[in-house]
Amino acid sequence: MSSSTILSTIEFDTESEYFRATYDSTRDSASLAVVTVVSTALDRDPLNLTPLQSVIDTESLDELATETFSGHGTVDSISFCYEGFEVTVFGDGSIEADPTENA
Repeated sequence: MSSSTILSTIEFDTESEYFRATYDSTRDSASLAVVTVVSTALDRDPLNLTPLQSVIDTESLDELATETFSGHGTVDSISFCYEGFEVTVFGDGSIEADPTENA
């Protein structure tokens, strides 16, 4: 599955110096979207990254970020460090990955 089917275009905000993308939380898991954003930002194969489940409970992440009937995840945001980024998954289906030297 290519990243284009998981995420919208991954953009780099030059002013804030972070990567941002959105995903369809009714169709795609937050954990897979996080790996896709970080691997794209690093220009690395996702299989060469540290397994995300060694950093955060991916089942809980996916459950908390899954869109509910209100159109948002059950939390406003979840932040954690992964592969040199401070990653924030928002309840609206967006993800920001801020290189830790900027965080």
